[in-house]
Amino acid sequence: MNFLQVGRLIRKLRKENNITMVDFAKRINISQPSLSRIESGNQEVTFTLLEKICNEFEISMSVFFQCLEEKKEMQIPEGYEGKSIDIEQELDKELTKMLSTLSKEQKKGLYVLLLPYVKD
Repeated sequence: MNFLQVGRLIRKLRKENNITMVDFAKRINISQPSLSRIESGNQEVTFTLLEKICNEFEISMSVFFQCLEEKKEMQIPEGYEGKSIDIEQELDKELTKMLSTLSKEQKKGLYVLLLPYVKD
């Protein structure tokens, strides 16, 4: 995991939501200097902390990682009052489209691949 890219995305989301570094650090229960080191890529983010961060922005960790991998911009439409966009619905639409193009055998393979990641 690239700490600099993770930190930049966290900073971007925090700023899009108009949250100060001090306030956000309090929300996720870390010090402001620690948040600063994370945002600058100088400190590792644990999965537990990343989960708290994602919860604050109302996104899943999978959406967060997809944004990192694809460098996908989380755009905020005009007049949206600075809240982070939950793009899970968009991902669901895209996944549904992709699934509809797969053969029966490909769907079985994908099912087997994803099964360990699905929570009951």
